[in-house]
Amino acid sequence: MNGKLNRTLAALVILTVIVLAYGVGMAQLEGMEAPADVTGADCRMCHADFGLGFEYPHDPVLSNNCVVCHLPKGETKHGGLVAEDRSLCESCHKDREGHYPAATCWSAGCHSDVHGSATDDFLASRNEEYPGFFSATCNAQYVGSATCLECHCEKTKWWSQSAHSLADCDEHMPLERQGCEACHGPGGNHNGRLAGIGRFEFASAQESDALCLKCHRDEMYMPDYEGAAHFKAHVSCTCCHDPHNLTHKANLKLAPNELCFSCHATKRADFLRLSRHPIDKADARTGMNCTECHSPHGSANKAMLVKAADELCAACHIDKAGPFVYSHAGYDPALGRGCATCHAHHGSNSPNLLTINGRGTCLQCHTDRAQHFAGTSCWTTGCHEEHHGSNVNFFFFAP
Repeated sequence: MNGKLNRTLAALVILTVIVLAYGVGMAQLEGMEAPADVTGADCRMCHADFGLGFEYPHDPVLSNNCVVCHLPKGETKHGGLVAEDRSLCESCHKDREGHYPAATCWSAGCHSDVHGSATDDFLASRNEEYPGFFSATCNAQYVGSATCLECHCEKTKWWSQSAHSLADCDEHMPLERQGCEACHGPGGNHNGRLAGIGRFEFASAQESDALCLKCHRDEMYMPDYEGAAHFKAHVSCTCCHDPHNLTHKANLKLAPNELCFSCHATKRADFLRLSRHPIDKADARTGMNCTECHSPHGSANKAMLVKAADELCAACHIDKAGPFVYSHAGYDPALGRGCATCHAHHGSNSPNLLTINGRGTCLQCHTDRAQHFAGTSCWTTGCHEEHHGSNVNFFFFAP
């Protein structure tokens, strides 16, 4: 009976020691004498905060195999590292022997969360405050795209197909316009530090555009771009273009029409009406693209049209363009709204993209003709058939 009681008391003492060990912070453990031999012990009995609660734990921590990196006993001290340089990591990560020659993999804010991370499977510290897009790379050295792609290997496939990758092969191109660092800035401050590189998710539209325009400034007329609705709405280049991916022409994130409709949803509805311009999002060869009429980078015309509105209509509808001896006043931009006086640009539920069906279109201007010959429309009874303009009749009667 006494033996059983003694064993029970011993078990309670051991359990109490374990519970207290889990609750002791690292500051309290510092300086404590370690046992002469802790081989086979569960390190987490004392170092619980290094082994629990990580969303992305380091593999040795996950398997409770701390001796991969730490000496359980020896001449140094309890918990000393097996090696004090990057060879410690290379003992497991043999494929990274030539990877960025830092003294240690965990210094300079790189893989600094060595036991585990709450947010990053590369164990990079997320605690550093981001200094700003351009400040992050201040005074940094250029390291080359090959170094970047060692970690960002998911970009390799598309990067090699992008026109941007051609700059990597041009030895005459200055470093600040080559590869990854042309946009993200020099990578010497990075070394895995998320606060040491230009990150576009933290960049303002102005900062993002400044990077793109460093190379692409000559491709657009800058006064038009800076006056365009996109620029004023802080729509940056990277909202539409993916610099890594050439799936779509001009590195667009989506097919042109789909990209426009992703913001301009009401215009998508216009192209579903009964009468509409032949836009085809599935195959641009069988329809029109928004960019045939609109310049996404801006223009001197209203609604970023590539030409003045009526000139744009006339480019396809040549027979309606004139000049006529007798012009219809509504189609004269000086007197009316041109083609838009009667027609909707994108689509309408009335035939021929008319804004109003039948003779109601004419009655918008000709209010004194409400009782004048009540035909279905003014141009379908052999009457004012040449309503766009006539070379023989002031009233646009059929010749």
